[in-house]
Amino acid sequence: ARGEDGAWSFAMVDLDPEVSSGYTCLNELENPGAGATALGVFSILFSTCVGIPQAYKIWRLKSSRGVSFLTLGLGNIGSFLYVLNLVILHYNQITLSLSRDFTFWVSAQRSLTFVWVELFNALSMLCIYPIASLYVVDEPCPVKIPSLGINTVYTMRDAVYYGFLVQVGVVFVAWLPAVFVFSVDGRCEPLALYGNFVGFLVGVIIVVKFLPQLRESWYARGSYSLSYLTYGVDAAAGIVAWAQKVFVTNERVSSWLPPLFLHALEIFVLCLNFYHDRAGHQDMSRRHGPGHDAHRRRASHGDEGDDEEARYHHPGRGTAASPVYADASGYGAGRASGSRDGDSQRLLRPLSPSGMRRQRSFTDFL
Repeated sequence: ARGEDGAWSFAMVDLDPEVSSGYTCLNELENPGAGATALGVFSILFSTCVGIPQAYKIWRLKSSRGVSFLTLGLGNIGSFLYVLNLVILHYNQITLSLSRDFTFWVSAQRSLTFVWVELFNALSMLCIYPIASLYVVDEPCPVKIPSLGINTVYTMRDAVYYGFLVQVGVVFVAWLPAVFVFSVDGRCEPLALYGNFVGFLVGVIIVVKFLPQLRESWYARGSYSLSYLTYGVDAAAGIVAWAQKVFVTNERVSSWLPPLFLHALEIFVLCLNFYHDRAGHQDMSRRHGPGHDAHRRRASHGDEGDDEEARYHHPGRGTAASPVYADASGYGAGRASGSRDGDSQRLLRPLSPSGMRRQRSFTDFL
């Protein structure tokens, strides 16, 4: 039935007011305005695309160095558990949206925008893991849990594969009770407490999931394949959401404190990576002279092979190929030839590090 405020009510004679409060089961379809609906559609599209820059950067660099698989795995588990939490608490709305024709279902999705946002966000971030696993460095990965008597060494590829199986197992086990109860009872109320427990686990995962990435970035001393765009935009959107919860909707501390800690960690890690990347760029600039001298020695000896000393290294971008040389006008002229007469016998100066950086500016921006 439609209430006085225009919302559709889901009639249930045995509704428990203690359980069906504003913090648990939601039993009415909302009727947001055009602005809120447009914002919801934008949020869904944004969530769908948020993982693309990170996946593309890993694929473009053919490396997953600087990216923590433990953070990715915890993020996947937390995201799909959060979707489970939302499905449980919105299940009465979902059932009501299916009670009439397709047009009504489409209109009812405005009340389920947050569910769609988190679902597409989870799927978008999930795509990063398999792409990163293709380019993982296959080095030893010791696993030690003394309390369980576990002390073994896997290859990194095996560890990443088994980690993915663990993620699938945890998510499957968490969803199984909800699927069973929904198939038997078809209401939110029997699972309301379970949904809140899942929400508590999500809060714990949110707090700890970026700590492994902090450790990875600390020892990597550079961004490497970690995307500034993906996590920068995620942090910015999270800060905006935090401000809305605190100053607009006045929500409980438990609803905004864990995400605030996560986004603060994201910002710290991005700043740390930026510092090391800038330091690496300055180091490359200092090595510009030695690289030039190495090329002079190679040219004088007639050695056209690669010289490691003439190669430029940057912690966030790897090692560049032998420098491209340019004439005084700034245009590249290939490798210098030592057979020119007069003033042309001088070696053509190499392109500046900033010129080398511009060649990969799009990937660096990600």
